[in-house]
Amino acid sequence: MTKYDLIILGGGAAAFAAANRANLLGKKTLMINDSKILPLGGTCVNVGCVPSKIMLHQGSEYYYPAHSSFKAVKVKGTADFVEALKETKQMIEGFRKKNYGNVIKKQEHVGYKEGKASFVDEHTVSVGDSEYSADYILIATGASTSVPPIEGIEKIAYLTNKNVFELKKKPKSVIILGAGPQGMEFSQIFHHFGIKTTVLQRSDRVLPKFDPDISAEVQRHLQAEGIQILTGVEAKEVKKTKTGLQLTAVVKGKKRTFSAAALFLGTGLQPHTKKLEAQNAGVKLDKRGFVKVNRHFRTSRQHIFAAGDVTGMMPLETTAAKEGNLAVLNMFENAKKSINYRQVPYAVFTSPEAAAVGITEAEYMQRYKTCMCSTIKLDHVEKALAIKDARGIIKMVLEHRTRRVLGVQIAGPQAADIITLATYAIRNKMTIDDIKDTVHVFPTLSEMIKKVAQSFTQNLNEMACCVE
Repeated sequence: MTKYDLIILGGGAAAFAAANRANLLGKKTLMINDSKILPLGGTCVNVGCVPSKIMLHQGSEYYYPAHSSFKAVKVKGTADFVEALKETKQMIEGFRKKNYGNVIKKQEHVGYKEGKASFVDEHTVSVGDSEYSADYILIATGASTSVPPIEGIEKIAYLTNKNVFELKKKPKSVIILGAGPQGMEFSQIFHHFGIKTTVLQRSDRVLPKFDPDISAEVQRHLQAEGIQILTGVEAKEVKKTKTGLQLTAVVKGKKRTFSAAALFLGTGLQPHTKKLEAQNAGVKLDKRGFVKVNRHFRTSRQHIFAAGDVTGMMPLETTAAKEGNLAVLNMFENAKKSINYRQVPYAVFTSPEAAAVGITEAEYMQRYKTCMCSTIKLDHVEKALAIKDARGIIKMVLEHRTRRVLGVQIAGPQAADIITLATYAIRNKMTIDDIKDTVHVFPTLSEMIKKVAQSFTQNLNEMACCVE
C-alpha cells in the first residue's frame, strides 16, 4: 500500500487549490478523480460557470444587436444553437487542458489517479483493487443537479447543465424547473437562441437568495424579453407526449398543465457522497448527504477535511478554491483559517446581471429592527443612460451607527464586475463618506457605487453629475 501525506478525493476547484497548496508545502499528495462524474476541473470548467457564460455571451452577441435601443442600429442575422454548443465544448476542452490537465503534470509532489474512490477506514481509500493511505484526507467530490420527486420524471430524458451540451438538435420549446442562478441563466440562453422558454419556480420569487427587490428587477426584465416566469409552482407529474412532454403542476392553488419539447432541471444540488462509504471513516453527513464541517473545514474526524460543493455551504467556484487552499493550511500548519462568507461576492450572469455581497436589508432589519438602507435606479448613472441600458437598481445597507457599508445588491449591466468594489468597501470597513471622497472615473457604470452612497445624504434628482 502506498502511503501519502494527503489524499484528495475529487478533481474540481477545491481539489486543485488543495493540491497546489500541498505541492508548495512539499507534501506527498495523491489526487483521485472519477471522470465518470466529471472530468478534471469539476463543475465550473466542464458544466458550470464557464460553459454557461460562453453560451450566454454567444446568445447576447446575436440577440441584443438585433434588438438595439438605438434607432441608428439595425442588425439582422442568425444564431445556430447546436453550433454554439459545439463551439462551447471545444473551448471547454482547451480550458480543461490548459488549466487542469497540464497543471497537474507540473505538480512535483502531486500524483493523479483516475477512478471511483471509497473509504476503507479512516486513513485508507480504495480505487478498484488498489488501496492508498494518508495522514490526511480531503473530500472535494462536489455536487450535481438534484432531481425533484416528481411522478414520472424517471421515464423522461430531462436536461441538466451536464447533458444539455450534448444536444444534437435545437428544441422548439423548454420548461425550466427552478429559478435560481442556473435556471435564470439558462432561461436567457434558450430564449436568446429562439427557444420558447417557460420557467416554473416553487418559491414565491426568482433568485430567492437575493434581496426581493433585486429578484423582482431581474424577473421583470426577463419577462419583458418574452420569457414566461411563474412562481408559487409545485410540479406534480410529467409524462411523454408525441411532441415532447407534458408537466402537471399546482400554481398558487390551481391545477395547470404545461407542454414543451424539453425539460431542464435547475433544482438545486445533491452531493457526490453516496459511493464514498463515508461511514467506514466515521465521517458524518447531514440529512441531504452533504459532509458536515466546522469553520475550519474539518469533518467529524480530526484528520479528514472537506471543501467545495460537497459541504453544501456556498456553492461557488471561488469559495471552493479558497476552502481547499485553507483546509490544507489548517491540516499541516494548524493555521485555523476560515472564510467570512459575508465578504464573498456572488453573481448571476443574466442580462441585466444580479450581484451581491454582505448583509441584506431584511437580514439587517431582523437583527436590529432598523435599517439605514438606500436604493436607487440606474437612470441616475450617466453611463447607463449614455448606452441606453439603465435597466436595474442598486441597494446599499449601512451600519446605522457608524455608516459603514455592510451590504450591496445590484441588478444591472456589469453588476458582476462592479460588486467587487463593494466587496473592497466591506472588507476595509469603509463608510459612505470614504466612498464619496474617492474620485471615480466618469462616465462609468461603476459610479453607481458612489451614486448610491451619495443618496443617503442628498437627493440625486437635485444634483448635477460629478458634484463631489
